Amino acid sequence: MRKALRILGIAILAVVVGGAAFVASRQHLTFDAAYPHVTASTDSAVIERGHYIVRNAAPCAACHGDPSQVEGYFAGADVPLSGAHLFDIPPGKFYTRNLTPDPETGLGNVADSAIARALRYGVGHDGRALLPFMEMQGLSDDDLQAVVSYLKSQPPVRKAIPSHQWTVIGKIIRATVLSNPVGPSSTPPAQAPRGLSVETGRYLVESVSLCWACHTKRSQMTGALTGPRFGGTTGFTEESDPSRLWSPPNITSDPETGRLGRMTEDQFVARFRQGRVIPGSPMPWQAFSRLNEEDLRSIYQYLRSVPPVKNDVGPPWEDVAKK
Repeated sequence: MRKALRILGIAILAVVVGGAAFVASRQHLTFDAAYPHVTASTDSAVIERGHYIVRNAAPCAACHGDPSQVEGYFAGADVPLSGAHLFDIPPGKFYTRNLTPDPETGLGNVADSAIARALRYGVGHDGRALLPFMEMQGLSDDDLQAVVSYLKSQPPVRKAIPSHQWTVIGKIIRATVLSNPVGPSSTPPAQAPRGLSVETGRYLVESVSLCWACHTKRSQMTGALTGPRFGGTTGFTEESDPSRLWSPPNITSDPETGRLGRMTEDQFVARFRQGRVIPGSPMPWQAFSRLNEEDLRSIYQYLRSVPPVKNDVGPPWEDVAKK
């Protein structure tokens, strides 16, 4: 009996040591993803398109904006994209990067093609897989150049960003589920669709504004979608105000539970023009309110075309103390 227990103990120890070694060996994997042929442009029209995407359609400042200028951001100011926003989630504590062209702490010494590769293929300039938080792999070639051009045109801000702090379970996830970078699911278009159309709406919703990312239930451990797309979710917290739990609504055309099932196209546009109505709402209303009308109507038409989902997520927010 003792011999059997000793053998079992040795086997368990071997599994634990082997597993630990496996996880440790996969913490710093590098990948040789292709560099898109992108060079930052100084053309004012290209930079302005980049500004429109980065500040209004995406909008990048929601995560990469200076956390000390939140009020200015909510008021619609173009706050510095100097990073340091904290995501404190089960896999660890993660800080957004400095996207200004500062040569020491930002993108100043990062090649244009390397910035483009990070956005399209999820591989950083050091070759490591990036966290799948920026899900803009489907950006068109011309919009990819526009974004890089705008980022390189900003005033540099020197701001060192803390390193990510992975938990033990986070390291396991990093070694397995998140071990590979995420690239585009299909070949991105050479040019972004423009004008009023369902196709323009599809491009904006799926690859730029990423409406599905917040309006779909997903795993807090891996980020994987676990609910029907655009069907809404619950338990969404903001670091700036952890006292509230937000519930991004169902934005499908279901007539009973979907926002678009009870909203005309004109009402949809008017709602976005209002901006933030509920104080503290994590929805970047101040950015989306500046989308041009053709884009807003295209987004509405695309969302009306997706399959309706019957799912009532309840009120938009509730106090944590009441949970």
